Amino acid sequence: MLRIDNSKPIELMIGDNERVIKCKVGSLHSMLSNLSVVRKLWNKRVHHAPKELKRGWIKCVLETHLDNQDLYIRVMNGRL
Repeated sequence: MLRIDNSKPIELMIGDNERVIKCKVGSLHSMLSNLSVVRKLWNKRVHHAPKELKRGWIKCVLETHLDNQDLYIRVMNGRL
């Protein structure tokens, strides 16, 4: 399981960055594992970014993916 240590500095994604990440995460199936989603979206630009930005990127990807998983589960169980 991927975890983000909140005691370390995190640069949060805002504005267009967050929108682009949510769009890309939304194009993947919601029942993929967290690690699979991060691996599929990881690219050279993220690889060379500062650590704080990487943590913020991963946090945004995981939050979006978990929200999508929750919605998928609620829809499939008829709770929505």
